[in-house]
Amino acid sequence: MEPEQPESLPLLVCALIVSHNCAEALRRSVAALEASKNREQIEILVVDNGSQDASRQMDSEFPDINVLRLPHFCGLTKARNIGIRTAKAEHLLILEPGVEVEPDTAMALVQKLESDSSALAVCPTVVDPSGASLSKMYRLPAAGEVAAHWENPASLPTVNDPASLELHDGKAILLRRNTIQGMNYLDQKFGEHWGDVELAFQIKRAGKKMVMVADRKVRLDRSSAPLWRPTEPSDRAAFAADAANGAAVYLGKHFGFGASLSCRLKIVFGALLRTIAFQDFGYSSSLLSRTISAYKIDGSSQQL
Repeated sequence: MEPEQPESLPLLVCALIVSHNCAEALRRSVAALEASKNREQIEILVVDNGSQDASRQMDSEFPDINVLRLPHFCGLTKARNIGIRTAKAEHLLILEPGVEVEPDTAMALVQKLESDSSALAVCPTVVDPSGASLSKMYRLPAAGEVAAHWENPASLPTVNDPASLELHDGKAILLRRNTIQGMNYLDQKFGEHWGDVELAFQIKRAGKKMVMVADRKVRLDRSSAPLWRPTEPSDRAAFAADAANGAAVYLGKHFGFGASLSCRLKIVFGALLRTIAFQDFGYSSSLLSRTISAYKIDGSSQQL
């Protein structure tokens, strides 16, 4: 009589990473996850967002992970939704490429989330290789602040008191999968930018909070393998126009059409003045035309 095989434990956490042309950063993240405690309960899911580097073959180095290969760059929101719909685990640990978790990070964050009924999301503290904190805590922007920060949501107003945290820095966050499903997934009116701000708004509107966990740390060393950033003027304009659209969509959803239109007009006139003043027919003129057309990075218009 053959001995009974032990029952496999259910998947508890899906570590979800959206990657684009950042193989070394991705490799460090996956290697750290592979060393996690209770690894058999962690699903590692990489959504490769149209990479042209070794990111696409990461499962050949780590055969126990799942890589979804998108044919071209589809923006962060759409790529995350594809991953969320594919994930099997109860919780989602969304990581930026390059973030390295400690062995007990994933399970400790799950315990923290499940023990705090007021929380819909928990975030570990991000540190650099020297141990210095990189984490930033923000409050959600008022309507009048969005236009000043449209191109870079990471410049939004910060807070020092963890109790005032409303918006995380995007590097690492754990949520329940049914929280995202209950929102009908991430809003694909957003492309690459402002989706994190929208998620934070929905958490606050639900009367819940986002919690920073001070004693759970993850490491990020961007100096050795910085993330991919667009360099060609047309690509930079595409990202900027996507950010402009994201800011305007956020304002329209929560502060009305007038706030959205005002933001778009400020960005359009700024791009127009720069095009005229500097005869900038590369970046600025491309930004102008794409902002007017409410351009969004979702894989349907341009491959990056």
